[in-house]
Amino acid sequence: MLPKPHRLPSFEIRSVLRYGKRVATRELQFVYRINSTPLSRFAFIVSTGIDKRATARNRMRRLVRESVHHVLGSIKPGWDGVMVVRKILPPEFSSVDGMVQELLRRAGLLDAS
Repeated sequence: MLPKPHRLPSFEIRSVLRYGKRVATRELQFVYRINSTPLSRFAFIVSTGIDKRATARNRMRRLVRESVHHVLGSIKPGWDGVMVVRKILPPEFSSVDGMVQELLRRAGLLDAS
């Protein structure tokens, strides 16, 4: 679970999706926008079009959330981001973690380390 200050409030998700920049892979899309806070905040979206079962959607959401939490210390401060799952993700954490890190690197949000 992401710490509360790093969670993007639901009323701000729409503005990030509308005005943010996008990077994507086949499975994930990352929409990001600069914010006015000293922290980076994230939200995660998995629609019912991906899988009708809530347990499957929640599992994908947890995998992506945990992979962002895993690299949270390396992410540059001052950004809002929304991870949107576009296709069913592989069940292994290492695969999802690699995808998330690749998106963050392409967006320029990961510090060089």
